[in-house]
Amino acid sequence: MPLSEDLSVFLNDFGVSCTAGAVSALGILDMPGQIISGDMVLSTDYTLTARAADFGGLLFGDLIAVGGASYQVRQVLKIDDGAFVEIALQKLLDFNNIVTLSGLNLTTLAGDPLITL
Repeated sequence: MPLSEDLSVFLNDFGVSCTAGAVSALGILDMPGQIISGDMVLSTDYTLTARAADFGGLLFGDLIAVGGASYQVRQVLKIDDGAFVEIALQKLLDFNNIVTLSGLNLTTLAGDPLITL
Protein backbone atom coordinates (compact mmCIF):
# COMPACT_ATOMS: atom_id res chain seq x y z
CA MET A 1 0.00 0.00 0.00
CA PRO A 2 1.53 3.36 -1.02
CA LEU A 3 2.20 6.02 1.59
CA SER A 4 -0.68 8.48 1.85
CA GLU A 5 1.37 11.00 3.82
CA ASP A 6 2.97 14.16 2.51
CA LEU A 7 6.36 12.93 1.30
CA SER A 8 7.77 16.45 1.06
CA VAL A 9 7.92 16.63 4.88
CA PHE A 10 10.68 14.00 4.86
CA LEU A 11 12.60 15.81 2.12
CA ASN A 12 12.20 19.28 3.66
CA ASP A 13 14.39 18.35 6.62
CA PHE A 14 17.31 16.78 4.73
CA GLY A 15 16.88 17.60 1.04
CA VAL A 16 18.91 19.71 -1.34
CA SER A 17 17.68 21.43 -4.48
CA CYS A 18 17.71 19.21 -7.60
CA THR A 19 16.89 20.08 -11.20
CA ALA A 20 16.48 17.76 -14.17
CA GLY A 21 15.08 19.35 -17.30
CA ALA A 22 12.07 21.44 -16.29
CA VAL A 23 11.60 19.64 -12.95
CA SER A 24 12.97 21.15 -9.74
CA ALA A 25 12.42 19.42 -6.41
CA LEU A 26 14.24 18.27 -3.29
CA GLY A 27 16.29 15.11 -2.96
CA ILE A 28 18.68 13.62 -0.41
CA LEU A 29 22.22 13.14 -1.73
CA ASP A 30 24.41 10.42 -0.25
CA MET A 31 28.11 10.76 -0.91
CA PRO A 32 30.20 7.81 -2.05
CA GLY A 33 32.01 5.72 0.48
CA GLN A 34 34.20 2.69 0.73
CA ILE A 35 33.62 -0.53 2.58
CA ILE A 36 36.70 -2.52 3.48
CA SER A 37 36.06 -6.25 3.85
CA GLY A 38 39.08 -8.46 4.22
CA ASP A 39 41.26 -8.00 1.16
CA MET A 40 38.56 -6.19 -0.84
CA VAL A 41 37.54 -2.55 -1.05
CA LEU A 42 33.98 -2.02 -2.23
CA SER A 43 33.16 1.46 -3.47
CA THR A 44 29.72 2.99 -3.57
CA ASP A 45 28.47 5.69 -5.95
CA TYR A 46 26.62 8.90 -5.30
CA THR A 47 22.95 8.18 -4.70
CA LEU A 48 19.98 10.51 -4.65
CA THR A 49 16.76 9.64 -2.84
CA ALA A 50 13.80 11.55 -4.27
CA ARG A 51 10.08 11.30 -4.86
CA ALA A 52 9.24 9.04 -7.79
CA ALA A 53 6.70 11.62 -8.92
CA ASP A 54 9.55 14.14 -9.37
CA PHE A 55 12.45 12.10 -10.75
CA GLY A 56 11.20 8.54 -11.27
CA GLY A 57 11.18 9.00 -15.04
CA LEU A 58 14.91 9.70 -15.36
CA LEU A 59 16.85 7.36 -17.62
CA PHE A 60 20.46 6.25 -17.94
CA GLY A 61 22.56 9.15 -19.21
CA ASP A 62 20.13 11.91 -18.18
CA LEU A 63 21.66 14.94 -16.49
CA ILE A 64 20.61 16.30 -13.10
CA ALA A 65 21.95 19.18 -11.01
CA VAL A 66 22.06 18.42 -7.30
CA GLY A 67 23.00 21.17 -4.87
CA GLY A 68 24.65 23.09 -7.72
CA ALA A 69 26.84 20.20 -8.96
CA SER A 70 26.26 18.26 -12.19
CA TYR A 71 25.62 14.52 -12.25
CA GLN A 72 24.72 11.89 -14.83
CA VAL A 73 22.12 9.22 -14.05
CA ARG A 74 23.41 5.65 -13.99
CA GLN A 75 20.33 3.82 -12.69
CA VAL A 76 16.92 4.51 -11.13
CA LEU A 77 15.44 2.02 -8.67
CA LYS A 78 12.11 2.15 -6.86
CA ILE A 79 12.26 1.91 -3.07
CA ASP A 80 9.68 -0.22 -1.21
CA ASP A 81 6.22 0.88 -2.40
CA GLY A 82 7.60 3.03 -5.22
CA ALA A 83 6.82 6.42 -3.67
CA PHE A 84 10.56 7.13 -3.54
CA VAL A 85 13.35 6.25 -5.95
CA GLU A 86 17.05 5.80 -5.39
CA ILE A 87 19.07 7.21 -8.26
CA ALA A 88 22.68 6.10 -8.79
CA LEU A 89 24.70 9.08 -10.02
CA GLN A 90 28.09 9.78 -11.53
CA LYS A 91 29.51 13.21 -10.70
CA LEU A 92 30.61 15.23 -13.72
CA LEU A 93 33.68 17.43 -13.76
CA ASP A 94 33.17 21.16 -13.54
CA PHE A 95 35.40 22.51 -16.27
CA ASN A 96 34.64 26.09 -15.22
CA ASN A 97 36.96 25.65 -12.21
CA ILE A 98 40.04 24.54 -14.16
CA VAL A 99 42.89 27.03 -14.04
CA THR A 100 45.13 27.21 -17.10
CA LEU A 101 48.84 26.78 -16.39
CA SER A 102 51.61 27.57 -18.80
CA GLY A 103 55.26 26.53 -19.07
CA LEU A 104 54.89 23.21 -17.24
CA ASN A 105 56.26 19.86 -18.35
CA LEU A 106 53.66 17.28 -17.34
CA THR A 107 53.59 13.59 -18.11
CA THR A 108 51.00 10.88 -17.68
CA LEU A 109 51.65 7.78 -15.59
CA ALA A 110 52.51 6.01 -18.84
CA GLY A 111 55.22 8.63 -19.52
CA ASP A 112 53.40 10.40 -22.36
CA PRO A 113 53.97 14.17 -22.39
CA LEU A 114 51.11 16.57 -21.80
CA ILE A 115 51.72 19.91 -23.43
CA THR A 116 50.61 23.19 -21.92
CA LEU A 117 50.81 26.47 -23.80
